[in-house]
Amino acid sequence: MKNKLFEKKLKSLSSKDFKNITAKDEDWKYLGKKIFELNDIEIGKSSDIEASKTFDIDSNCFTYEINTEHDHIEIVNIDEVKKPLIKESIKRPFDKFNIEQFEKVTGGFQLNVKGDSEQYFSVNFQSEDNAIPYIGISVDKNKSGKLYLNFDQLAIGNIYPIIEIFLNDNSNLEIILSVTSPKEINIVNSIYAQLEKDSNLTIHNISTGAALSRSRMDIDLLGNGSEFSLDGIYFGEESQIHDNRVFVNHLGKNTSSNMITKGVLGDQSSSIFTGTIHIAEGAEKTESHQENRNILLSEEATAQSVPNLEILCDDVICSHGSSVGPIEENIYHYVMSRGIKKVDADKLLIKGFFNEVINDSKWDIVHGKVSEIIDRKYMNLIGRKNG
Repeated sequence: MKNKLFEKKLKSLSSKDFKNITAKDEDWKYLGKKIFELNDIEIGKSSDIEASKTFDIDSNCFTYEINTEHDHIEIVNIDEVKKPLIKESIKRPFDKFNIEQFEKVTGGFQLNVKGDSEQYFSVNFQSEDNAIPYIGISVDKNKSGKLYLNFDQLAIGNIYPIIEIFLNDNSNLEIILSVTSPKEINIVNSIYAQLEKDSNLTIHNISTGAALSRSRMDIDLLGNGSEFSLDGIYFGEESQIHDNRVFVNHLGKNTSSNMITKGVLGDQSSSIFTGTIHIAEGAEKTESHQENRNILLSEEATAQSVPNLEILCDDVICSHGSSVGPIEENIYHYVMSRGIKKVDADKLLIKGFFNEVINDSKWDIVHGKVSEIIDRKYMNLIGRKNG
């Protein structure tokens, strides 16, 4: 553990003092046998970095290469960090897996946004073996930045990233978190964010790849007027697991959060969505909404949707909703009555289902890629069903 990188609380904790995580633990339910791969992680070896022409940074999760430098972005290697990004976490949970991540960090950097930019600063992650990269992100007061974290074709070994985010007063950060690796690997993100007064964090979450794709997000809205938004999609096939756990802690006054996630599951794939909205005492004028919708394309596919509200004060506005089931028959009949075949009707309805999320202008940079993946995964399902 890099002593100057992590907060004081972490330095006093050891994974040896924690029990192994199991599927009986609330935070890890429904993972089945996959859970055994997440205890006592053995770190692999560093590999050569395959340079790209399209990303600002290429990282093999041990070291990294900067392809394009930007005046508004400062990159600091973790060995050169002089003080922790998070001074003291508020409601961040700790368990054996989380502490192991900090103990076994393989490399990484802090990315500090010093000036405004409308362009995404992009990071392409690669791996050939087990790795635990650290990505620290801070945004200066009154500044705005965009970040694209990509886990795609070159991610062929298990990756367990730690992502820490700190937003100063009146700052804004937009992140695309894209897990599309076609390999049978684990990509398990642990995300912790602290938002100060009038700051805004938006995360666009894409989960279509890996055997296990999991993102645990703990968002502490500390400052009055701070805001958090999450929109995301996932598409499961074969035995993929797509696991999203989002915990939003409204600690300041006049804070807001909004979450909408949508998933399609086929074959024997499964998904888990746990969204907890916690509104602390004294956090008046909070407004928070969450929605999770799932379509099941086979009898073997499953989706667990668990929205939660914990409200400890008055004068708030909250809502939550979830649904799990097949495409409604009356919608099929309507579309097919227009002369559209069932396979094409399926594709059309699935696209329409996802379009509420991916047709937003904020998805422009990845819209084409995501649409292509959705089409390909659906045709994979049809090929197996008819094969």
